[in-house]
Amino acid sequence: MKQDAQAGFTLTEVMVAVLVLALFIIGCYTAVTGALWMNQTARDHYVAVQLANARLERARNIQYASLSQLVENNVVIDAMGTPSLNGQFRRTTTINPNYGSNLTEFVIQVDIRNRKTGLFGSVNETIASVLPSKP
Repeated sequence: MKQDAQAGFTLTEVMVAVLVLALFIIGCYTAVTGALWMNQTARDHYVAVQLANARLERARNIQYASLSQLVENNVVIDAMGTPSLNGQFRRTTTINPNYGSNLTEFVIQVDIRNRKTGLFGSVNETIASVLPSKP
């Protein structure tokens, strides 16, 4: 019996298969890293909103005369709201006692540190509320 061709794949077929596999793996890697980045970004925004809400709740539960003690400017905090130089967030709390008739505006802005550069940029979450002024 004479065999005209050898069984198996040619070098070209193997190279094309490896290229297709490499493109598939690169695509999967890109999708997974993108999903992880989006997950971390969503988590950071969620934590920032929760930090602002916790600050607002604290303001609602203290005496009106002590409200000015909550004013702060660019305090770096961690995810628990504790001041920390290496914190991922920066909180600013402002109070406007002249917002309206017997009303005080309370604004909390939480900036989110950029994970790539380590700097605070324009990414933030802001919550504002109006509290009744007490005589």
